Amino acid sequence: GALAFRLLQRDWNLVLGIEKLDPWVTAKVLHEVSLREGQTRTALLADFNVRNASIRGLQVRLPVSGEDEVRTLRATGKSVSDLVRTAPDSDIWEIRFKRRVVGDVQVRIEFERRGDREVASEILAVAGFPEVRQLSYYFAVRAGGRLELELGDFPRGWQRADWNAVPQTLREAGNRSAPAMTLRAVSPEAPLNLTVRRHSLAEALKLRVAGGALTSVLSPLGDQLTAVDLTMEVIQRSSLTVGLPEGGELFNIFVNGESVHSVRQGDAWQFHILPGADDRTASVRFVYSVPGDHLRKLGLSSPQMNVPLENIQWRVVAPKGFVLSDERGNLELKHEERWVRYDRSSYLSKVQGKRQEEAQEAAQLLEQANRYLQAGEQTKAHWALKSVANRYALDAASNEDARVQLENLQTQQAIVGLNTRRQRVYLDNTMDQAAFADDEQMKQGAAANPVLQQGDVNFRPQELSQLLQGNTSEDNAVLQRIAGRLVSHQRTTEPAPQAITITLPEEGTVYTFNRTVQVSENAPLELTLWFSSAQRLGLWRVALVLILLAAFAGGIVMTTPRRVG
Repeated sequence: GALAFRLLQRDWNLVLGIEKLDPWVTAKVLHEVSLREGQTRTALLADFNVRNASIRGLQVRLPVSGEDEVRTLRATGKSVSDLVRTAPDSDIWEIRFKRRVVGDVQVRIEFERRGDREVASEILAVAGFPEVRQLSYYFAVRAGGRLELELGDFPRGWQRADWNAVPQTLREAGNRSAPAMTLRAVSPEAPLNLTVRRHSLAEALKLRVAGGALTSVLSPLGDQLTAVDLTMEVIQRSSLTVGLPEGGELFNIFVNGESVHSVRQGDAWQFHILPGADDRTASVRFVYSVPGDHLRKLGLSSPQMNVPLENIQWRVVAPKGFVLSDERGNLELKHEERWVRYDRSSYLSKVQGKRQEEAQEAAQLLEQANRYLQAGEQTKAHWALKSVANRYALDAASNEDARVQLENLQTQQAIVGLNTRRQRVYLDNTMDQAAFADDEQMKQGAAANPVLQQGDVNFRPQELSQLLQGNTSEDNAVLQRIAGRLVSHQRTTEPAPQAITITLPEEGTVYTFNRTVQVSENAPLELTLWFSSAQRLGLWRVALVLILLAAFAGGIVMTTPRRVG
């Protein structure tokens, strides 16, 4: 705004009239409101442009109420020095700058309110700037995942806007993601009322039964011995609660072939389920018995589980000499078959075959664990070695080998974790602190550590030296001792003792019932079965035999000669 003049005659005089102009302030403001459960966070992003004269402070009228909200109030910016209240009970605050400013000035004002919202509504009120001559005011409203926003009638001065209509400098100064709604306020007559609806959180299923097989062996007196085999889809580690029928007695629980610790809660048992090697499924097996008094009319009830069921098959083995005469329940009878005679030799053969199968599976699992180690899949290798060591399916030497490999793996994982944490602590602290001397080797080791830089926890055994790069031999020795103590402390917790395996006698008539899905949780599957003796004659057969006997007796009487006296 400078003016230049050239004097052509020496006797000329130039007289200037000087007028003092007031500062001319314009502003663009983005009012961000973030709604969460029990919290409302507000941020004012303002771009001021000061012309004609510099200013030392700027007044703003803020929609804050209550001392708790005032305590959270703060103003930031390169030129901002302080934010003070003009009067004890006033809603006008003054933004004070470090020095007199002119031109473009950026200011950020933040405050928040905690507590539940009254009548599920939020009031959007505009902040006022009394000294600003021209103002462009925008609102950006964001909400949490369980909150639904609904606008009522727009008072005069309010209108919807597109997020791209907000000046780019304001969009990039705050949260760059698009908000739930964008509004523009032009001299509004009244605040805008916003309805906030809170939706309840839908409970996600952590476990689901993808398939199940129940086998119930009945005795002539009505006693039941039932084995349950389930294939579980594990979304997240969780516990399964199994409620046995009245009078039921539990014999064992196996998860992925291992015995697990369980907690009894009345007639129910609760135990944790972890996925197998595929990180998605787990196999569960448990056996229980239920006493009975007769077999003529028998009521069967499945265990109650706190998860939905799919693809359920229930096989009922009737004892020899009994046949099913009628059935009712919420399962459908599919087919009938007969099992061969089950004696001592059959039992021994089946048990021996089961043990050989478990030993072969454990040997394959041990080989798979070594392949997991070479591939760097630490989690799967840990699960495989732990499963082999806890099942005791191999000989003593192989079992001890699996235990030693598991302990070495846990020690290596502990060393890598301790070393990564040590590098993290070193990098998080400034180098000018006396306790942390400048160590170029540790910097290089931290830069080359994929666990620290990329969050990748998988590594091969031969990569251990690379992960410990920059450490001295003394550092590695100390890490080894600490890791050894951690692992030994973990090993003091004994796994659940291996339960006895129950072998069901496979003899009699097998009736197979199916059901596709059972959605209701803690609702048992029920069957009512009527059995009759296979050797028992029907009424018409008894009557026919009596008639034949009577006719035979009558024939004998008629053919016998009478003596004459």
